[in-house]
Amino acid sequence: MTQFVIATSTFQSQVADLLPCNKWQKSQLTHALINAYSLLGKFDYVIAKPCCRKEDLLKFHSEEYVEVLLNPKYNSLLPYDEDEDSWSQLSEMAFDWATRNNANCHRLKSRAELHNCYQRLQGRKRSAEEAFSNNKGEKLDIQQFNLEGDCPIFSYLPMYCKVVTGATLMLADYINLGEDRTIAINWDGGRHHAMKQKASGFCYVNDIVLTIQKLRAKGFQRISYVDFDLHHGDGVENAFKYSTNVQTLSLHLFEHGFFPTTGSLIDAKKGRGVYNIPLSHGLDDEYLHKVVEELVFPLIDRQDPQLIIIQCGGDGLIGDGYAEWQLSIKGLSRNIIKILNRYQTSSVVLLGGGGYNETVMSRYYTYLTGQLFDSSFLQNEDAVIPEHEFADAYHAEHYKFWAYETEGSLFKKTLRNDNHFDFIEKLKKTYGITAPTI
Repeated sequence: MTQFVIATSTFQSQVADLLPCNKWQKSQLTHALINAYSLLGKFDYVIAKPCCRKEDLLKFHSEEYVEVLLNPKYNSLLPYDEDEDSWSQLSEMAFDWATRNNANCHRLKSRAELHNCYQRLQGRKRSAEEAFSNNKGEKLDIQQFNLEGDCPIFSYLPMYCKVVTGATLMLADYINLGEDRTIAINWDGGRHHAMKQKASGFCYVNDIVLTIQKLRAKGFQRISYVDFDLHHGDGVENAFKYSTNVQTLSLHLFEHGFFPTTGSLIDAKKGRGVYNIPLSHGLDDEYLHKVVEELVFPLIDRQDPQLIIIQCGGDGLIGDGYAEWQLSIKGLSRNIIKILNRYQTSSVVLLGGGGYNETVMSRYYTYLTGQLFDSSFLQNEDAVIPEHEFADAYHAEHYKFWAYETEGSLFKKTLRNDNHFDFIEKLKKTYGITAPTI
């Protein structure tokens, strides 16, 4: 028996889209499309109003850093960020759709309204530490915590950190050792670059590390973390590089100067259960399949995990702005599903990650979610985006679900594949993989 849990809601998606790199769309498009396919009704539990507390963040992050992240003055519209037009563009689309279709639209029209909802959720129950905080972080240079560049301070940053992190942490409440298998999802999570004392790569709080720690405290002794993001999962690797209980396995683009510039085979030798699979430009489905079959499976087998956490970043998909890999939605999803099917006694946490084409990402997470319940879900090559409040967001792609993967489509681009199969053999020797997988 397997129970399914997901953290998602209109509220959560609107908060998650405060993150600048989401372009005010990624999470809302994903939640709405999953809902349009009636997938939420298939879950045993849906977490709609997630949150966490300062103490939760302090289980990994330094107090000085958390003080800055949660500074109350950032839970407001900041002076340089008062224009609501960009943030509310999808809300306007949704309200227009609701008017035309005589439907209800339960959305918040401004970030201030969103914060009011968050305050009600908090119930204003704060710890003494929070209530009497002296905000000493205000005196520290934000450069120290890398809160600039790709990790700027933005309006309602504290709310964002608590809601998105809380969504992942609350999944752990449904996962218990010795009980029925749980498959749990937060497509807004997976912030794998955040470090103990600084933000990095669009990531402010490392919800992955915090959730692993929470599950370790619940008795899980053998955990495997698998990262499919285009970028190396450096924050998670650094947190557990000397752990004998947590295995970290990252497949990522590794080229000179490419962020975060870590994730080499040399880096892997510096840890205990650290396995890096550094890949090149042009990775395709065929090569990924071979990597998973000949490297990922035997490495996970070594851990014999009670729990697997998978970071399902989509910045390696066809159509992504990075244009470095050429994975299809079906191909990447198939390999993730293969992990779930191979380790059927392990509970699994599926988290989001990178992905910078919002309509590609909504398709990807919707398809992967549907595949958990039905392998025949969305197999029609002519499938169109269903009518819903954000259907017009797919107008430029002619409303075709598989616009980026159909042969002959203007949206499908072919890249040169610089990955060679002999490199897989080198990796097998490096990691002592000799026996074939079964």
